[in-house]
Amino acid sequence: MDQTGHILVVDDDSRNRTLIANFLEILGYSSETASDGFEALEKLNAGFDLILLDVMMPGMDGFEFTRTIREHPNYSDLPIIMVTILDDRDSRLRAVEAGVNDFVSKPIDRLELGVRVKSALKIKKTLDVIKQHQAELEETVKQTTAELVESEKRFRKIFESAQDCIFIKDRDLRYLDVNSATTDFLQIRREDIIGKTDDELFDSTYYTISRDIENRVLKGQAIESNQSLVWNSQPTNLDFIRFPFCDSSGEITGICGIIREMPNHFSSSMDDSPPIAEFSSDAMLNALARAKMAARTNSVVLLTGETGSGKDYLARYIHDRSLQSSGPFYSINCAAIPPELAESELFGHEAGAYTSAARKKRGMLELAEGGTLLLNEIGELSALMQAKLLSFFDTFSFTRVGGEKNISVNMRPIAATNRDLRKEVSEGRFRKDLFYRLNVLSISVPPLRDRREDITTIANQLIGHLCEKLHMSPVPRIDPRAVEGLRNYSWPGNVRELRNVLERALILSRGKTVRLEHLSLGKTELSEAVERDFLAGQSFYEVIGTTERRLIESALNRSCGKKHEAARILGISRFALTRHMVKLGINETLDKLPE
Repeated sequence: MDQTGHILVVDDDSRNRTLIANFLEILGYSSETASDGFEALEKLNAGFDLILLDVMMPGMDGFEFTRTIREHPNYSDLPIIMVTILDDRDSRLRAVEAGVNDFVSKPIDRLELGVRVKSALKIKKTLDVIKQHQAELEETVKQTTAELVESEKRFRKIFESAQDCIFIKDRDLRYLDVNSATTDFLQIRREDIIGKTDDELFDSTYYTISRDIENRVLKGQAIESNQSLVWNSQPTNLDFIRFPFCDSSGEITGICGIIREMPNHFSSSMDDSPPIAEFSSDAMLNALARAKMAARTNSVVLLTGETGSGKDYLARYIHDRSLQSSGPFYSINCAAIPPELAESELFGHEAGAYTSAARKKRGMLELAEGGTLLLNEIGELSALMQAKLLSFFDTFSFTRVGGEKNISVNMRPIAATNRDLRKEVSEGRFRKDLFYRLNVLSISVPPLRDRREDITTIANQLIGHLCEKLHMSPVPRIDPRAVEGLRNYSWPGNVRELRNVLERALILSRGKTVRLEHLSLGKTELSEAVERDFLAGQSFYEVIGTTERRLIESALNRSCGKKHEAARILGISRFALTRHMVKLGINETLDKLPE
């Protein structure tokens, strides 16, 4: 590869040194290695364009090494990328104050390392040009105030050379300074930004969320958040870190923010799904009318309805029309989280909180800052998590697992369930106080069988979306008999089943007209299994026994082995379930199944 640059790799782990050096050689760079800070200092005279530096080293750690060479006039501008497992804000601020230019997290992502190295070397060349104008720059620095000089020592080098956008605001949230990356991104001159606030530069949805976050930062809280911004007619996803900006006495004088443009990774796992169709059924129009009303408020919304009926789409519908629409939309399936991990998934954890917690993790509640979090199947949460969630709803603040610092968030929670929560409350499986907290505004999502007039519209939209996913062109038409079959089917699996049926039909039709026989309506996995048993020569009673076994085993699998839940699914008593299991020879594992 056509690369130039001589790089010093400093790491006390020989395997890491060899791995990084070999990868740099593949990229076309030359490199030397050092096992600690003292050896690295001895080798600096060899002339390097970049240093890849470990943090935790014996004798002289990465922070001390950085401070040492930054005090040397020959190496004060030498780019340093810190390769570290430390990702907490304090450690990174400490590294920035020492003079580190960029970071790469361990374990190392080779693609990220290659990009960061290339970028740092490009910045080095730019800094070499800047050195030619050093005399003029020094004259400018002499004319600034003592406070600006102090600030310049700590921030200016990284401020202007950073790829990420960096800004500083005063206590009135007016811009005091922005770096070149910010002006390049916004395509606005620096002098047209300084002294202005976000409401003078951006749309109201963005600055309303931004103002709330930054007011909390002025009270001493560092906040990471995701926000979307429509700029130059293009939607852009931004990852923010905002933290208090203090003077030498520790008083908060403003805020400092770092912004990185991100791919659309936080806007939900449902981005692969089509938008909500234009419905015509009264049942769905009523649900959408309530959803529009809910979107105008910040109240908690409870969505109820059968599995697959579209509760997640309605939640996204509310988010997209709400004041939080510029923030992220996340969805978490409470039924899919192992009970022992539920607290960490929702509230996050600090590094070392438990054995496998190697690094800090932000939970879903914190990730949804400024946006919306859908708590899907909330009725499946344990009693302990119900209590913790209730406590969160009271203050919208929490403490990470293993942490001590209280974290407040501004996000919109939406809960969804396929259970009858009133019944769950009366039977002691769901907290009454949490139910009342969630049931501020309840919206029932009707099953597909109760809005058959929407089926054709939804099917056409799903087929268009699926053809794009399956790379089918042109979009095949649906035979009228197939349309009639779709409208007459009962759809026990609702919209989710409709999507699966149509995807299978598109594959079977090979991109041609979708016919009734391609839909396989009414043929379930169980009915196909029964048909296979008859074809295999089993008798009537043998098929009955086999089918009964399949039903029981399916219920036990769905209930994770809990017999009382399996009996509820089957609509029989636990005593009857036990009797059938004994009759069918499933009793060998009875003692291992939870009650």
